[in-house]
Amino acid sequence: MKICRNNLIQCAKICLILLCVAICLSAQKISLGKNELQSFERSIDEGRIDEVEKNLFNYVVANPKDAVGFSLLAKLRLKQDRPNEARSLSQKALMLDPNLLSAKLNLALVSIQLGEIEQAQLLLNGISENEITSNTIRLNLSQTFALAGDCAKALITVDKLPLRIKNRDALPLRGVCYLETGDKKSFDSLIPIAKALAKLDPAVAVKFAELLNKAGKPKEASDLLRSIVTTAPKNILALLLLARSEIYLKDFANAKLHLDRAEKLRPDSAEMLFVKSLLEREMGNAVQSLDLLEKALAASPNDVEILAQFVLTTMRTNQAGRAVRAAENLLNRQPDNLEFLYLYGAASLQNNNLEAAETSLRKFTESRPQDARGCLALGLTFAAQPDKLQEARQQMQRCLEINPNNYEASYQLGLSYKTQGETAMAVKYLEETVRLAPNNALALRDLGAVYLQSGAEVKARLLLEKAVALNPKDAETHFQLSRLYNLTGQRELAKTHLEIFQKMKNTGKNGI
Repeated sequence: MKICRNNLIQCAKICLILLCVAICLSAQKISLGKNELQSFERSIDEGRIDEVEKNLFNYVVANPKDAVGFSLLAKLRLKQDRPNEARSLSQKALMLDPNLLSAKLNLALVSIQLGEIEQAQLLLNGISENEITSNTIRLNLSQTFALAGDCAKALITVDKLPLRIKNRDALPLRGVCYLETGDKKSFDSLIPIAKALAKLDPAVAVKFAELLNKAGKPKEASDLLRSIVTTAPKNILALLLLARSEIYLKDFANAKLHLDRAEKLRPDSAEMLFVKSLLEREMGNAVQSLDLLEKALAASPNDVEILAQFVLTTMRTNQAGRAVRAAENLLNRQPDNLEFLYLYGAASLQNNNLEAAETSLRKFTESRPQDARGCLALGLTFAAQPDKLQEARQQMQRCLEINPNNYEASYQLGLSYKTQGETAMAVKYLEETVRLAPNNALALRDLGAVYLQSGAEVKARLLLEKAVALNPKDAETHFQLSRLYNLTGQRELAKTHLEIFQKMKNTGKNGI
């Protein structure tokens, strides 16, 4: 009997030991899992996607009940532009843990990426204050509000952060939202804070410098970036942004200097090639700019900023077909992006795809009725269709209501009356165009031609001679000068300009 009692006690001791070991191992596993997940998240945030993808996937397979693992894999898929997979993974995470805020934020980001803005806002507005358990989560929530187009909520959310976070990690977000809401005074108040971060946190200061460029403040951006590259001479993002600022300021020599420094650090990077293309474009070298853009796209084919610039440059080099295809690519990626809609409409107009141009530009102007670019492009689309002359004129009048100094709208109105032989109205609008843009060679030429047609040779001569001096490669100007000199009895001059006109026409060289 005593032996049995001793055996029972011994068995109980062994079970207790095994239980303790199991509890320790379980705690150790939880601790290891938590550390591993934190490491995965750091890698994702730092952009080391390829490095972490396989290990994170294996972790999720090995831990099928870990909601955080699924949420992190969803975050990674979002970074890879795979929104449908990210949505499924986030929904799985919420099945495992209905209160997991990171999964809710991922779902909102998926909706934003797919253009489902109302759905994203609905998800975000459903998050209660007591779910925000850390400053990091609050910052992420405010950033997601901003991405969903609700900067008012973003600023309210970020305002509850400690000052040290508001003036550091949240600084770029505040800048974005102040710009979005038109609060220029509050935006400008952030500039001294950004300058103080040049040494303390260059990464945040660089993000704010990018905002300064977007806000049309290249001088302020340049000052901030110079202080960053002084203390961090190998910060390639700062060097490239500084070069951009200098390009906007027409400081091409320093822009080239900083691009050369960036190229030594990271040769042939897509961003470096892109900024070099901007420099070439601003220096008037469109062909070289396009060549660099093609190389940048080869290095980063999914970069929408590079692709958008490619559309603009191919349009400038009269490669409308390529521009249309690139703009279609942009719209396929972001169907609700109004800027891409405008680019597609403008490229379609240049390529004479008038139906596509009109559809896109109507949609653009309905969404942005005060945007002068869309207004003018739609007017030009109407003007290219003979049966829509009145619509073209009404549209150009609308452009002048938006901006009375829109000389291009005034010019197009003048042309519409010139082609119909309505001299008085043609003179009215072409004179206004020349007043607004006194060095516009085409407007000078067309007003000169109207004066010539109405018998005002003295006025015509002043304008046509100025036009040819500004643009000697325009064949039509030489033709009008030939007419003028014939009328005034200057036969040799008339002959000279007629020969130039015929030569240009025969060789297809016309600066129009």
